[in-house]
This record gives sequence, structure tokens and C-alpha cells, in this order.
Amino acid sequence: MNAQITSRISFKDKSFLQRALLGNATFSGFSGLVMVLAAGALSQLLGLENSLFLVIVGGILLLYMPILVWLSNQSPVPAHFAWEVIVLDVVWVLGSLILIFTELVPLTSSGKWAIALTADIVFMIAVLQYLGLRRQQSDIES
Repeated sequence: MNAQITSRISFKDKSFLQRALLGNATFSGFSGLVMVLAAGALSQLLGLENSLFLVIVGGILLLYMPILVWLSNQSPVPAHFAWEVIVLDVVWVLGSLILIFTELVPLTSSGKWAIALTADIVFMIAVLQYLGLRRQQSDIES
């Protein structure tokens, strides 16, 4: 029980940027786990012939998660690392748009919706991280 209280207090003491990074870590880890464990079913939903791509992307997300957790524990968060995370999120969203609006990969309608929903969440996280970074920079300048 003491560990839970400590965890809550430390989360409460985190900056907006640190919380946004933890949100990114949580979503990345959850997405990666789902991709790896349910690659076959997801491949069918998306319309992919092979599930290997999902396993690879899921594995990368699982490796990315602890980096985001580490970064969220830095105080202040180094701005250049925060920018790199934001740029990676924007690249994810742009890649998603390419997949949705081109025939590069023949996706099902459900697959396009799933990718769009994921891209929306990633974009929202990128915006929150950007706002947190701006707030952190403002606090440092004050």
C-alpha cells in the first residue's frame, strides 16, 4: 500500500510534459503488446496478408516504451529529446495518413478506421507533449 501512495504522489508531482510522456509510454506499450500478441487477428482486421509487420512494429513500440518512461523521469525533460518524441509521433501520423489515403497497402475499411483512430490518439499525445514542452520552457524562462 505504501508503494501505491508513493506512486500517486510522484505522478502528481510530475510536470505536464512528464505526464504526457507517460501517457505516450502507456499507449505505446499497450499498442505494442496488442500488436505482438494479436498479430494474426489484427492482420485480418486490417487486411494484411502477413502478420510479421505487426509483430515488428509492436516489438519496436515495446522497446520504445521504457525510453519514454525514462524520459518522463528527467527533470526538467531535455527539450531536444522531447522534440524528437514529438517529431516521431508526427511521422507516425503522417505515415498513417499515407496508408489510409493511398493503395500502398490494400487495407479493409475497418483497418483504415483502426489506423485513423490510432493516428488521432498519437496526434493528441503529440499535441499534449508540445504544450507540455512549451509550458516547461516558459517555467524555465521565468
